[in-house]
Amino acid sequence: MRLAPDRTELAQARQRVRATLAGWGLNDPAAHFELAMSELVTNALLHGEGRIDVTVELRGDQVRLAVEDEGFGPEPIQLREPSSTGGGGWGLHLVDGISDTWGAHRIPGHTLVWMERRLPRT
Repeated sequence: MRLAPDRTELAQARQRVRATLAGWGLNDPAAHFELAMSELVTNALLHGEGRIDVTVELRGDQVRLAVEDEGFGPEPIQLREPSSTGGGGWGLHLVDGISDTWGAHRIPGHTLVWMERRLPRT
């Protein structure tokens, strides 16, 4: 799904992720993926530029979320010490805690941040 670089799009994106997961019969873990997607999109809104593309994929027994924007900052994307005064830094820590693995790639004109989480065995 493509989002405009506007915070008002975040609620719609969460609903679409929830609907996609429900369509795959994945209602129980949906809240985790919604939270991770929300954090990744928020980071793209705060630190990225231009359009934002959100991808949700079911790959065997795992879900992959990816958020891409048109920004290309000079610093690598990594976990940083969160601010105790509300200055941010918690988003990627949440994604790190929710996911089995995550990463970020910067290529000229784009930034892609992704996470993957294996589904619980039933």
